[in-house]
Amino acid sequence: MANDTDYEIGGSNDNNKDNRSAAIAIVLPALFAIIIIILLAIAFLLPRITGNDSPESKEERKKKRLARLNKTIKVQHFVDWANKQRDEHPEAPITVHPICVICLDEIEDAAQIRGLGCLHVFHQECLDDWFARWNEYCPLCHRPIIQAMKNAKKHVRDEQSQLPPVAMMV
Repeated sequence: MANDTDYEIGGSNDNNKDNRSAAIAIVLPALFAIIIIILLAIAFLLPRITGNDSPESKEERKKKRLARLNKTIKVQHFVDWANKQRDEHPEAPITVHPICVICLDEIEDAAQIRGLGCLHVFHQECLDDWFARWNEYCPLCHRPIIQAMKNAKKHVRDEQSQLPPVAMMV
């Protein structure tokens, strides 16, 4: 009988160990998941809550971006830009009254515009607002708006073009 009692006590200890290890196997991963979620929430939400970007600093960055845009892409009348493009690119079709795809209004001959290197043209106010909202690319063809960015991207693209193609059509 002593052996039966020892066996029962040993059996209950094994059950307790199994229950504890099952609890640990469930609780520890859950705790780690909760800790990771809290850390991610802190990492993403804390900068927004603290407000590191004051309205003054955002406005200053916006002014710097617009100054860079003004330096690289001059504002001009549409008719002047169209005449210059006809002379420089006789093969490229120039629409008489194109539509600004940002505001969806027609561009008149006397309108102040910015013509990009990709030959797309937009109202000055529209492109300024587009670029100031951290859009780096042409709304139509997605080429970089500023030439320096275009050259940097082209250099990366040239290096990538030397790589063998991933897939080929047969």
